[in-house]
Amino acid sequence: MLKSLFIACMTLSSVPAFSQDLDASTIVTSVEITRMDDRALVELPKIPLNPVDEVAMYIDSIIAIGKKVWPIIEAGRPVINTSGVAASLSILPRLEGTRSELHSMANWSAPKVISYRVSYKNYFGSEVIGFTYTVFFQYNGSLQGKGKYITSLKAQASNISAAWGFDFDVTSELVSVANVGTDADPVASAILQVAYKARGLLNEQQSVHSFYVDGNGTMQSLNN
Repeated sequence: MLKSLFIACMTLSSVPAFSQDLDASTIVTSVEITRMDDRALVELPKIPLNPVDEVAMYIDSIIAIGKKVWPIIEAGRPVINTSGVAASLSILPRLEGTRSELHSMANWSAPKVISYRVSYKNYFGSEVIGFTYTVFFQYNGSLQGKGKYITSLKAQASNISAAWGFDFDVTSELVSVANVGTDADPVASAILQVAYKARGLLNEQQSVHSFYVDGNGTMQSLNN
């Protein structure tokens, strides 16, 4: 009987410690964002110059064609967009009518790329959520020898992992567009925001990373 009572006492006394360890392991306590090699692989879309695409934003001389907000990861899984065009943005001359002249734009650059690895860790320092996102675009496009515009602006996720009990979403959003050149020779620019939300069983963390890009090929993180 004494032996049974001893075992029962030991079992009861061990429950709080186990519970505390479980709680600590399921709480997101930190996030690390690390810039990666710019040569990261990306799946490049075709240059989206379809004049009937969705208009995301515009100012006097510049129009953004594509979706203003689109998901990259939902519930820990990458979002697959079968159209390829709607998931990227083009910052182009704002023209009247059908805008068929956009098909004659030329001088597009090779893609420019920047990648970051995001790592969420729990109380014990173990990674519970990890993913890489890549922002890329093409620039220097001109219309009849004038202007420097942007196409294929997109954020894309890869190398995604999540431990049991954790979930997360990542969304990309076009925040603004501007002409940083002149009226006669415009230079398109844009601010793109990547927002991510991580959820454990007991808490939630949200982070935002913003980028500036322009038709000259500038790509700059605004969080540094």
